[in-house]
Amino acid sequence: MNIGVFTTVLGGASVEFFETAAIAYAIARSGYLREAVWGTLTGLVIVAAATAVLGISLQVIPLHLLQILIGLVLLWFGWGWYKKSILRQAKHKRAGWITDPLEAEGIHLDNQPRRFNRLNFVVMMKSSALEALEVALVALPLGLASRAWNEAILAVGLSLILTIVVVALLHGYLVKVPEVLLKLGTGVLLLTYGTFWLGEGVGIDWILGDWTLVILFGLYSLFSLLAIRW
Repeated sequence: MNIGVFTTVLGGASVEFFETAAIAYAIARSGYLREAVWGTLTGLVIVAAATAVLGISLQVIPLHLLQILIGLVLLWFGWGWYKKSILRQAKHKRAGWITDPLEAEGIHLDNQPRRFNRLNFVVMMKSSALEALEVALVALPLGLASRAWNEAILAVGLSLILTIVVVALLHGYLVKVPEVLLKLGTGVLLLTYGTFWLGEGVGIDWILGDWTLVILFGLYSLFSLLAIRW
């Protein structure tokens, strides 16, 4: 089992699913439970179907080109999480969706009384699809480059189940989720794999083989700790 891929996807997917859950919970608390539930499910299904089709089509690309493309995607995506998490941790700030998810996302609900509010459904569907897309941007490249599809899919499924369980049982304690550290750790892993696969794609023969991943992970982690303290 590829523990690195499983851990990276689990961490990344959990952050995004928790963010989706926070938005859905806020919309449900506003009196739009059906819109929150169906909007979330619709967004997830749309992105899951698109990701499955895209994953199958991308497998025809030569491996070294795929590694370069995936390396660049992971570096871009990982750096965004890495930088933002370092700044938040240094300033002792939380993500906006933890305190007020609707305001953080700029969501304004339609308060017109209707049997089923289509506008609020669309708002929730869009939010769910955007967060699911970020999950796909983590899971799809990792699955393609490592061929560890089982680990990537299992991690996504497990993170979704864990999110549902936690929200159902402990929804009042969502503010205690260490989202910044979770996102920082995932950012470090994404940068690690992105650097490794980009190097392999351009022809670098890592002397230590897969152990290079451990060294890269340590370097990125050390730099983040120094940056936070600085």
